[in-house]
Amino acid sequence: MSYGLGLSEKKQARQRRNRFFKFFLYILLLAAAGVYGYYEGQANAERRIADIEGQVIVLTNENDRLNDQARAALDKQSAALAEARAWRDKFENEIPSGPTREILELVQQRLGDGLEPDRLKSLVTLAQNSQNCDAAPETKRFIVNTPIFNSPGNSVSLGNGSITVTGTGKSVVNSENKVEAWYNPDEPVEIIFTQLGGQTEKLTGVLPLHKSVVFGGNEYRFSILSGKQSFATISATRCDFP
Repeated sequence: MSYGLGLSEKKQARQRRNRFFKFFLYILLLAAAGVYGYYEGQANAERRIADIEGQVIVLTNENDRLNDQARAALDKQSAALAEARAWRDKFENEIPSGPTREILELVQQRLGDGLEPDRLKSLVTLAQNSQNCDAAPETKRFIVNTPIFNSPGNSVSLGNGSITVTGTGKSVVNSENKVEAWYNPDEPVEIIFTQLGGQTEKLTGVLPLHKSVVFGGNEYRFSILSGKQSFATISATRCDFP
């Protein structure tokens, strides 16, 4: 009996040792797994940090590139605005205005009419502020033609017969709504200046009218005023031209 009991105790002791070693081994495995998980997690974290840092570097470089492009675009815009302002200033400074522009337009018109450029340059060169004009104007009156009273004799000569002036207007309508023979000074009239040789100049509008006409080497400054019934008065001052 004592022998069998001793075997049983030894067996139990061996089983306890086995369970202890198994438990210890389990603890070791858990510890090893924990250590592995810790270091693996740390490695993953370091890899993620490295990836994030790489992305940050890429994004930073991209941001720098975009900033450089934005600065380049702003520089181009500033350069374009500066160039536009320079062209605007150049246009405002070089494109004439006022009387100068009117003179240039008149020059272009006369050249378009066939005036020789050399002739035009000579006239501009000879032009001066002071002019040699007759002491007193020549003043005459003439009958203004109308649709129902028109005669070749209704004209006047000026400049020693070198210029003939005729006028045409609308007839007056009286209170009975009848047309009279004389012209209506409140309506536009047409004045025609004819030089010996056939050259003509026309002037249209409501009296009084003023016009400067050049015939050859003379400039005539005309003023046409309404006169007594059927008549208009013309005054002409002759000046040397140019």
